[in-house]
Amino acid sequence: MSNPATVIAAGGVVWRESHGSRQVLLVHRPRYDDWSLPKGKLAPREHVLVAARREIEEETSQQVVLGPPLGVQRYDVRKNGGTVPKLVLYWAASLAGPEQEFEPNDEVDKLEWLPVGKAKERLSYPRDVDILNCLDAVLPVESTVVILRHAEAVKRKEWSGKDTVRPLSDEGLASAERLSGVLAALGVNRIRSSDAERCAGTVTPYAASIGRRIHLHPEISEQGYEKDPSALEKVAAKAWKPGKVTLICSHRPVLPALAEALGLPVGKYATSAFMVAHRLADGRVIRERFGAP
Repeated sequence: MSNPATVIAAGGVVWRESHGSRQVLLVHRPRYDDWSLPKGKLAPREHVLVAARREIEEETSQQVVLGPPLGVQRYDVRKNGGTVPKLVLYWAASLAGPEQEFEPNDEVDKLEWLPVGKAKERLSYPRDVDILNCLDAVLPVESTVVILRHAEAVKRKEWSGKDTVRPLSDEGLASAERLSGVLAALGVNRIRSSDAERCAGTVTPYAASIGRRIHLHPEISEQGYEKDPSALEKVAAKAWKPGKVTLICSHRPVLPALAEALGLPVGKYATSAFMVAHRLADGRVIRERFGAP
């Protein structure tokens, strides 16, 4: 007999600073009469970062951006008369704007902002306290960098024009659209890209959605890197900007050197794969890798 499919869910710890104290947002679920952290199951083919943001916003009415990861919960739940494993991933989540008026619904009927210590006492499940205990260790974030390999392009052998203008394939265009939601969940607000069309085209849907221009850098194109491998250090030196979430889109041959210049681990990236790196005020860097959405 095959193992039952794992239920995948995502959520976050929504936090704010108020009167010199860090507060977190808890939700009350009338169905269970419990206090918990906002979370919910992924929709089919939904990226886990998109799901975390969506579930937080649906349950709390607050618009958020995701920060560093806080951990994973594993436990069993009842489903279809049996028991299946459940996996829940959590991120720190900060308000993306002014606090919004809460609209009670069937899933959540009450919210409450509480200081961290009181929130630990209010939470109904020790596993949620364990997640909350991780919050202070990942804050404050000074700056964030997302490095991304471009989406799938038309194959070289099928393209007769200049390589710099080789466009995304149909699958690449679809992936670029999906990436837009992921980048929104991370709150990307600075966009840097190779000047090659396949890189610029990958980040264009997101740039258009937030009304930001794409800063093109020949230094991180394949041709630019071959000509002068050290030139990308200029891009890397300006990437860690305090208070900003900077996206850098480049190519497979360039990304290892770019990662090294940023002080990040060197690795291989499939098309549309990316790394998110958060630099904390104490100098530590928290990072996580994701495949294509």
